[in-house]
Amino acid sequence: MAGHLASAALSPIVPEGESTWTYWYYAVALFGAAMTPYEVFFFSSGAVEEKWSPKDVVQSRINVLAGFPLGGLLSRSIAACAAVVLLPRQIGVEPLSQVVLPVAEAAGRIGLVVVLVGILAATFGAALETTLSSGYTLAQYFGWSWGKYRRPVDAARFHVAMVATLLAGLGILATGVDPVLVTELSVVFSAVALPLTYIPILVVANDPEYMGAAVNGRFLNALGTFYLGVILLAAFAAIPFMIVTGAGA
Repeated sequence: MAGHLASAALSPIVPEGESTWTYWYYAVALFGAAMTPYEVFFFSSGAVEEKWSPKDVVQSRINVLAGFPLGGLLSRSIAACAAVVLLPRQIGVEPLSQVVLPVAEAAGRIGLVVVLVGILAATFGAALETTLSSGYTLAQYFGWSWGKYRRPVDAARFHVAMVATLLAGLGILATGVDPVLVTELSVVFSAVALPLTYIPILVVANDPEYMGAAVNGRFLNALGTFYLGVILLAAFAAIPFMIVTGAGA
């Protein structure tokens, strides 16, 4: 079974009834999910609040280099479990709750509880990140006092913005809209907006007056420019792919 999964991953075949454009659409969506603009505001603002030093940047790089491969491995594991357990039974994964079905069959109730706790932690953490990022973004744009360590009375508009963002998210869910569809659309538009956050960072990284000795060198600029090309390609392709494929339908 493992050999068959590896062979299918290395030599993918587009099933009948589906188009290659659909797979490109989801490739762009996954790319947008890997580096969403809100994370730029969240981590940069958090770095200011936590008073990061060069040592913290090293730790952050280690987290990225370890976290991204681990996240990719776990994502592929989920897809593999779904292919082995759900696909033979003609079960299509629609809501998030169906993702845990392979774990429930393989590990029983204990494994199911562990996965549910993990999903709760992941979704709760993501909600906190986006809430804080929204507060950071609005407060910094309008020049408000901001900071999670500031009391609400000292940064009232910052805290109100976070509460309003959280309530808006709950209101969207209360309409009964499919949260998975909302997530898919949001990450696609994240890919569209990504150049607006990446290009300023690349410009600042090349400013010797701001960066000092940490300014980008030729090698980092080469990597940054290459990645900028990938970002621009994904940004320009996202909307056409969404229209052509009917949002991956």
